[in-house]
Amino acid sequence: MGLFSKKKESNFSNYLDGYQKTNKSLAAKITALFGGYSANNDDIYEELLVLLISADVGVEAAEKMMDELKTAVNEKFLKRSDDIIDELVNIIIKKYAQYQNQPVQWKKNHLIMLVGVNGSGKTTSISKLANYYLRQNKTVGLIAADTFRAGAVEQLKRWAEKLDITCISGKENADPSSVLVDGVRYFKEHPVDIIIADTAGRLQNKSNLMKELQKMVRVTKRESGENKLDVWLTVDATTGQNGLSQAEVFLQAAEVNAVVLTKMDGTSKGGIVLSINDKYHLPIQFYTYGENIDAIKLFDISDYVNFLIRGSKNG
Repeated sequence: MGLFSKKKESNFSNYLDGYQKTNKSLAAKITALFGGYSANNDDIYEELLVLLISADVGVEAAEKMMDELKTAVNEKFLKRSDDIIDELVNIIIKKYAQYQNQPVQWKKNHLIMLVGVNGSGKTTSISKLANYYLRQNKTVGLIAADTFRAGAVEQLKRWAEKLDITCISGKENADPSSVLVDGVRYFKEHPVDIIIADTAGRLQNKSNLMKELQKMVRVTKRESGENKLDVWLTVDATTGQNGLSQAEVFLQAAEVNAVVLTKMDGTSKGGIVLSINDKYHLPIQFYTYGENIDAIKLFDISDYVNFLIRGSKNG
């Protein structure tokens, strides 16, 4: 289930727009791999492991998958390549579906804070999320609290004007926590369904950034109520494992409970989704692709894995 009762999109190819480059890389290589070996050749597991790691699945996650796959093949006496690929798909979906989107009981002024390193697509994702929710007939407000990055506030204000929604902002270099407080208080008087807040992405050093993010979460909880706050981390899919390393500071500081994966159309290493799940046990709520404001989709682990491994929805 997604954040709302998800209406399955009728055009599957459209749903998977952001996966095209990933598919060309991994699914095609897996198909070629199984075409070059007999299905019961042990070497196939070693080469499959290498393919998964090269697609940014991560070493530990890929090794776990191979161990489970070997066990299942032996226990179920699988011989056909198609059956082994089906088993791999089922193992991955079962393993990671537990971390995927859970229904949220939305209340008025439900606040989503986006955190992430500068350049990860954080501010752009906010505009896409706002547009997505507006199309779901939700009312939306924005808070521009990334006051330390030149242009971030103006960028968000311009999007708010285009979408005809309210954006609360402060002066450049203002205390971002104070902007959040002002925004939350404004929307208490002018309620909306969803508030989306931009946050600090860079300070003088990592320690200062962590302190600032901790403060932002703390004051926001105090003002809005803890049960109304989600913290989503934007991860640039093109940065792969480096993106995960950069993200750890935000996970430590900001009580992150979900991920928005950005720039999926720019990478052939889409296995980063599985690496995120394995390392942090966090759900992927959305993925974004392309420059268009509509280029955002709810993430579905089953569709994703089928396309990643098979290259299609149903194989």
